[in-house]
Amino acid sequence: MEVLIRNAEGNLTESDRDYAAKKLGRLDKFFNQAHKVEIVHREMKLGVHRVEVTVFADHYTVRGEEDDQNIRAAIDLVSEKLENRLRRLHRRLHDSYRKRGNRVPTGFEAEPHPEESEEPHITIAEHKQFLIKPMSPEEAALQLEMVGHPFFIFRNETTNAVEVLYKRKDGRYGLLQPEG
Repeated sequence: MEVLIRNAEGNLTESDRDYAAKKLGRLDKFFNQAHKVEIVHREMKLGVHRVEVTVFADHYTVRGEEDDQNIRAAIDLVSEKLENRLRRLHRRLHDSYRKRGNRVPTGFEAEPHPEESEEPHITIAEHKQFLIKPMSPEEAALQLEMVGHPFFIFRNETTNAVEVLYKRKDGRYGLLQPEG
């Protein structure tokens, strides 16, 4: 598995890089094919370290981020968060295959784990249908502000693809675009 560390400020020591690579390299036990782990480190105001980790494996992308005064503590927190998410994903996939009566694919055999509290069942509380009008991302941002939602779905007038514009925590916008 490839571990890619992006550090814009250049203030991450070699030992911290090795620590992050070792700690996050353990996540590959949840996958058949773990392609890469991307780690982004930023030092925020007042010496707070933000560690953002994205795992690309088995056609899934799992992401987590954590902040802490100590870089290694932030790495530990995000590693623990991702491990919990991956364990839940692993369990749900395994249960899904069993419910359908399919043979569980290699790598998704149930791992022994102590009985934990039952995962909350995902229920869809509401269904909505709407027209998707072709527009530019700039027009979609205006629409997003007008409806007051955290995201807005639209058809890009240039690419004709359905895209999602969302408001980030820092007040800027993010754009989700489907691949191929």
